[in-house]
Amino acid sequence: MADIKKFITPRDTVFGRGSLAYLEKMPGKRALIITDKNMTRLGTAPKAQDYLKKGKIEVRMFDEVEPEPSITTVKKALEMYREFAPDLIVGLGGGSAIDASKCFRILFENPDLTFEEVRAFGGPPKKPIPPFKTTVHIGIPSTSGTGSEVSWGSIISDPAISAKCLIANTELIPNIAILDPDIADTMPKSVRADTGLDALTHAMEAYVSLQGNDFSRGCALQAISLLMQYLIPAYRDDDKEAKEHQHYAASIAANGFSNSGLGIDHVVAILIGNMFHFTHGRTCGILLPYVIKLNARAAGERYAELARAVGYNGSCIDEAVDYLVQKVIEVKRQLDSPGSYGEAGVSEGDYVAKIPKMIEMSFGHPAMMSNPLKCTAADIEKLCKACYYDTYDLG
Repeated sequence: MADIKKFITPRDTVFGRGSLAYLEKMPGKRALIITDKNMTRLGTAPKAQDYLKKGKIEVRMFDEVEPEPSITTVKKALEMYREFAPDLIVGLGGGSAIDASKCFRILFENPDLTFEEVRAFGGPPKKPIPPFKTTVHIGIPSTSGTGSEVSWGSIISDPAISAKCLIANTELIPNIAILDPDIADTMPKSVRADTGLDALTHAMEAYVSLQGNDFSRGCALQAISLLMQYLIPAYRDDDKEAKEHQHYAASIAANGFSNSGLGIDHVVAILIGNMFHFTHGRTCGILLPYVIKLNARAAGERYAELARAVGYNGSCIDEAVDYLVQKVIEVKRQLDSPGSYGEAGVSEGDYVAKIPKMIEMSFGHPAMMSNPLKCTAADIEKLCKACYYDTYDLG
């Protein structure tokens, strides 16, 4: 039985331009849309509301989700809509809105559970999340990076400890994902770049994960191929077809990491994002080439496979790794994304002073278990310094 695994995805993934209209087909009596002000301003949330109403569903909308949503916001939604008792929960927006809807669902269906009991911060969660029984969850992304619409994770900030906290459980995977590229077409260029780098990091970490398998690596490889081909034209040329492929690639990448785990890039990215208030995708993107170089000590052949998939024709693993690193650096350059935290303007003194804390907190993150290199404190210190000073002495 030890060799038996399971590949978990949403029950349905609905995709294509105009697929938001699929909401008309949803079963249920009462729907709560959890979204943000931007989705209301752009008319996307009202449109979703109209589709649900056409299906004879009573609808309420909570559009107060902020970037990097807090447990305070989730609790406000619970106070406002617990008595409404939705049987359909729609997370509409970027990863923040969908993550907030996941947390809402946990606490709505399990009023005896607390956020502090289900989050993983400085160790595993204190209590498991029971199977959901009364609600159907739909994830509809407006950005093309987080993959929250198909993943088991939710990142919620806790103001009481000034930190982003992970809730990780396969129960959190939405029942239905709707991928409508028309919604994501409205992303600002900077958001398109940052979310694209997040998706690329998801895919590369999934491909080399210790918990990877043929199914997860298949998703990861397809996502990398799509992103390497389409991310730059989606950003630089406003290419509609390229934007569509980026949107799908983000979800495909998330199907990969949801079934393999992530790695040290995401571990350190979350810490740096907390400490220096960087967007998550940009933080992941800054780290990515340095992480490849570090992890190549244990996963050189896997990275060589990726290098060959994106154009490397040689047979030397070290050359292949360097080729892949340069490919990622070039993508970042084309996306006008900083190459290092020093280039991004982070104070050297503040950054260096926080490295010991980064090292300490890294070892409590579950993604360290799936990283291909069993990192020491010295490895993490080298990585943190390399991605500030733009050096690649990570052997």
